Amino acid sequence: MLRRFLPLLSILCLLMFAFACKEASMAVPTDLSVAAQTMKVEQTRIIGWDSPFDFGPYQVSQVQRGWTESTAWGFMIYESYKAEQSYQYAVTKKGKKPWQCNCATNVNQQVLEGMVGGGKLTWELGAGQTLACSLKSPTGDLWRMALAASGRSGEPMQGLLVGPKLTITVQGTDKLEGSSIPLSEPTGYVFSVHTSTSGPVAAVQVINNGVLWLPHSPDADALAAASAALLLHQNVDRKN
Repeated sequence: MLRRFLPLLSILCLLMFAFACKEASMAVPTDLSVAAQTMKVEQTRIIGWDSPFDFGPYQVSQVQRGWTESTAWGFMIYESYKAEQSYQYAVTKKGKKPWQCNCATNVNQQVLEGMVGGGKLTWELGAGQTLACSLKSPTGDLWRMALAASGRSGEPMQGLLVGPKLTITVQGTDKLEGSSIPLSEPTGYVFSVHTSTSGPVAAVQVINNGVLWLPHSPDADALAAASAALLLHQNVDRKN
């Protein structure tokens, strides 16, 4: 009888080993994971903080801490405020000119509200982090993202991504796929539009090598630029 159970025991052990070795992934809304384009981040990102990286048809390059004078546009409100950490980068889609992007971490409530028109962030800042970004398209359209964590230290940030004609909610998550136990850091961020057809439109996983879920829509480039900011922010946080 023992011999009969040995093959079954071996299979169970292999399955348990495979599950244990499976790379952790963020929990993504089911509808989004089916409808969106899934793009894995190339591993060049983990070589160094300022290393270029790719996902799908996009390349993130020219990554550096601080801003150069030529690209620090759209941040007039920061002239009298020193951010704890700032960084800039470019996002290029094959065959197109790049988006020029600037971000700053741990800015105050007034700066965040100014980034999205004022009065739209209704929670007070707590012990968590903040992030503000200006994302300039090749045609000159300006998108702005303002995120903040309002509670315990390590809580995922939430906020808004505001474009010329569209406002998108950004919600951080610490949930893992297939697990009810949250991670001690954000696993990713979900972008949602609140209209007659409201719901998640994109997401980015910021743990491990990174994964993006982008829509088949004209706003995909802006969401790619915003997702790159969150991937880079994760590296800034770990570097400090």
